[in-house]
Amino acid sequence: MKVFLNGQEMQFVEGGYKYVFLKPYQHLQEKTIDKENGDKMHLEFYDNGVQIRTLVTKKEVATIINRDVAIDRVNNKVYILEEGNEARFNDDGSVDIIK
Repeated sequence: MKVFLNGQEMQFVEGGYKYVFLKPYQHLQEKTIDKENGDKMHLEFYDNGVQIRTLVTKKEVATIINRDVAIDRVNNKVYILEEGNEARFNDDGSVDIIK
């Protein structure tokens, strides 16, 4: 299965990646739309302004987040960056966040 995040192909990870919000949120609204062909569109809207849209098909999972992201491949985390945040990518695939 192919996995994409903001147009960048990622390695499939059993159990998925954990989202790390650098701007906390209090409320989340989410909805999943099931298509007749078996595809699903999952929508997440957070009160901190983050929007996550994920399309799941039989062959791929494609997610769009309306923020810059930094992918920590060692710890299977996706850091959702805000303005003023920077990420330093380490040689081993991990990420350090600089605020």
